[in-house]
Amino acid sequence: MTSQVKNIFAAAPLVLGSLRVAPLGTAAPTSSSSTLSAAWVDLGYIGDGGFTQKLDRRTTQKRAFGGKVVKVLQSEFTSSVQLKLLESLNADALKAVYGAANVNVTPATSEAGAEIAITVNAVKLPHVSWIIDTADEELGAAYRIYIPDGQVTTVGDIKIVHTDSIEYDLTINAFDDASGNQMYPFINDGQKSGS
Repeated sequence: MTSQVKNIFAAAPLVLGSLRVAPLGTAAPTSSSSTLSAAWVDLGYIGDGGFTQKLDRRTTQKRAFGGKVVKVLQSEFTSSVQLKLLESLNADALKAVYGAANVNVTPATSEAGAEIAITVNAVKLPHVSWIIDTADEELGAAYRIYIPDGQVTTVGDIKIVHTDSIEYDLTINAFDDASGNQMYPFINDGQKSGS
């Protein structure tokens, strides 16, 4: 098969949101464009660095007498996604950062905006399901990653300064589902038959 530029995907955010979260057990997507239930909550704008997917395999090379590699053993496998949430006034985004049980929202009134009260503590953040959606509009292509069981394990330093916006740099670690899988990418190349 020859090289083709139509096979090069450049990820862009979706208008409807590129990062969604839902409780464990929420109906999973079955394709790059399958309709999601209302349980999937959009977490708003993501930083211009997009998403970084990391697949980490720890291996050890076994060598025979003379130094030749005869076997490669895998001792560990982890997968994660790194991203930056930009909407620091979005209660749903804050629930992803601090845990839903630690974020209390008092609705806006005619006299005051919504009040968001956050409790910061050492309680582990919950395991939830995640979906990352991107598209290449030029190709009509879609790229979706479904993480059935993911947990925010790292929140980077939160800078609060007048020269920048408040952002939340997150690492989401993926865990094995009942089938032993951690992520499910769904890719639609946008190339319809006959075109």
